Amino acid sequence: MQEPLKALLPYVQNAGLAMAILSLAYLLTIPLRRRRACSDAVEPARRPGPQFLLALSGYPAFSAAVLLLSLLGIHWLYHPSFYRPEGRPPETLVQRPYDQAWLLFWGLAAIVMLIEGLLVEGFVQMGRVCPVNRLTRGLLRLAIMAGIAFLLIRYHLDHHIGVLLTSTAILTAVLGFATKGVLGNVLAGMSLYACRSLAVGDWVEIDGLIAQVIHVNWRETRVRSAGHICIIPNAKVAGATFRSFSVPDPLRRHDVLVSARYADAPSAVIAALIEAAGDVPEVEKHPAPDAYVAGFQDYGIQYMLRFWSRHYEFRTIIQGHVLRMVWYKFNRRGIEIPFPMSGRMLDNFLEAVHPQKFEKSLASEIERNAADMLHSDFGRKLLANSEGVCILSRDELRTVARNAKRTRFTYGETLMRQGDHGESFYVLVLGKIHGTIATSDAAHPIEFDLEPGALFGEMSLLTGLPRSATMIAVTNCELLEFDRAAFTQLLALREEIPQVLSDLAAARAAQNAASIERLKASAIVPPELARDGILHRLRRMAGGERRGRSPQRTSSHKRTQVS
Repeated sequence: MQEPLKALLPYVQNAGLAMAILSLAYLLTIPLRRRRACSDAVEPARRPGPQFLLALSGYPAFSAAVLLLSLLGIHWLYHPSFYRPEGRPPETLVQRPYDQAWLLFWGLAAIVMLIEGLLVEGFVQMGRVCPVNRLTRGLLRLAIMAGIAFLLIRYHLDHHIGVLLTSTAILTAVLGFATKGVLGNVLAGMSLYACRSLAVGDWVEIDGLIAQVIHVNWRETRVRSAGHICIIPNAKVAGATFRSFSVPDPLRRHDVLVSARYADAPSAVIAALIEAAGDVPEVEKHPAPDAYVAGFQDYGIQYMLRFWSRHYEFRTIIQGHVLRMVWYKFNRRGIEIPFPMSGRMLDNFLEAVHPQKFEKSLASEIERNAADMLHSDFGRKLLANSEGVCILSRDELRTVARNAKRTRFTYGETLMRQGDHGESFYVLVLGKIHGTIATSDAAHPIEFDLEPGALFGEMSLLTGLPRSATMIAVTNCELLEFDRAAFTQLLALREEIPQVLSDLAAARAAQNAASIERLKASAIVPPELARDGILHRLRRMAGGERRGRSPQRTSSHKRTQVS
């Protein structure tokens, strides 16, 4: 009984030594192997030279460590000083061909891992993900190492592997039956990635879950959705109907239903919808957004707004931005969303029932507008005397404030574009606006910001020239808008107002011309911006307002005489 045990003892010692070497090599190479994880990221980052070498060394690190520790272990095992008093190891301790096969196996394994590292890290240095995914690389690596092992057993150790292959097949069948669920996931993963159905970095929808593929291994697919990591078995992914938002092209169309009243012209509603979609940066300009009438409902007309983006996985956020823009466009143009009852209809009903309440509200709004005008550049600069005091009385301010329209813009919206025709100017009450002036001489546009109290857009009304700047809302903004009718009424309040405004406009035009340096050669203000030209334009506008009001005054005077 002791002889069989004594013959088996060397193999037990060798197996124990091998396990110790493998465990120690695993623990020693953990820091290096962790650097490989970044290579399979969704968007791998290029590494500088030292980091590239460290990441590359992480691939053959385990095999090289096993090889080095095995050399030290075998040298120590065969050293004469270890065997005293005999001075030499027993003949049955170990056979040298097995040592050589073990060292050859791990040396070749290190070479295979180094080749894999060069492949993966080479694509990372190019800023791309390796086209051979992790699961496929693992299967190829397993097949290559199994082939090396069988070749060493057959030709280096001179053992017939027929019996080994037969027993391996039987063992594989038993393990396959016992782990059919795991093997099903493995085979499903192989079929998914062999067919290129999805890859790391793709955005997909699986059973209603919209997520990004971040990792694939033998058993499962890991996706990230709303900050959570979801683990889905490969068999379930293969059996599910899923949509890919990344293949073959990330360009996708969004369809949004919006309703408006029957009283609102479809052409005006469609123009507002298209403009709202175009103001969202995530919406593609080509193909351009479009809209059309989708149906007639009991409460209003239904419209379909269609636009395209390259981030359909964020469709809730993008569509939310578009609908936010739609509300602001509709609000400024008087278009209402008629469900379940329009706000205007309700206001009209309450106004008919409680007229005094609404008169008080209107008077309060006029006072608010007048106060905002007085404390802004409208009262401090546009219509101010040499001491910076507004030349208009409080009653005159109320007259102008009655025709001012309080309007709102949301962040990211364009209030005006350089070169467009201007029929209004604004006073910024709340928020922040960013302006840019593009010139042919400058490489970069002139940029500036406006804070509450700023007045802008008045030069187009004063001179009749196109807008000189593009203005974009940085935050949600509230403004007072003065259209051509309100401006004309302002000119007719006093005889000296056209003169004051023409002097201000001429000075402003000369200042703008100098700052933009568009007129370097001539340094001459164009005729349209000269003081006399602006004064003539303003007096003509004011004269039209007075002529329009004079018949009313005459008829009123006649009625007074008759009475």
